[in-house]
Amino acid sequence: MVFITVTLKKMKSKLWLLLFLYSGFVVAENHVIFLDITNTKNSIKVKPQLDFHTSPQIKEAIDNGIRINIIAKTDLFEPQSLWFDKSIKQEKVTFEVSYFSLGKHYKIKNLKTDEQIGVNDYPQLWKEIENLMVFEFPNSLVTSNSWIKLRIMLDKGALPIAMQLPVLFDSNWDINTPWHKQKVMQQ
Repeated sequence: MVFITVTLKKMKSKLWLLLFLYSGFVVAENHVIFLDITNTKNSIKVKPQLDFHTSPQIKEAIDNGIRINIIAKTDLFEPQSLWFDKSIKQEKVTFEVSYFSLGKHYKIKNLKTDEQIGVNDYPQLWKEIENLMVFEFPNSLVTSNSWIKLRIMLDKGALPIAMQLPVLFDSNWDINTPWHKQKVMQQ
């Protein structure tokens, strides 16, 4: 009986160590560095600065004609001490990224406004997406206790049906960022 107990304790500590090491690999390597929040006369504008990387599998899929959608969600909220945060206003923008092999350029399309921009270079594609992500909230909604949170994710449901299940748990397709929270400073 003592042998079984000691063996289980050793296995349990090894299991915790394994889970801890695995969790380091599961955490998304992409993240929002900073939210540039500027006050204008009638609104505040939020623009993220990103540390964003994609795997060679995503580049290969785009270069082979697969369109991918990137979703950026933001939430203006007030933290609550004993309950869920009080959401004031949420915004979401979806960008469709595609590649045109004849013209050898990438196209970014804002699916909400139909605004399009083309770039020739894959790394420049992600910089342009960062530049296009601008969210605007009316000043009337902003209080002294207002915060903004933002996250970016790949819309795996918008991929072709044959790809959706294989990429669901594939870490090469996990480009989601954790929520980044930042307090809104009023002038």
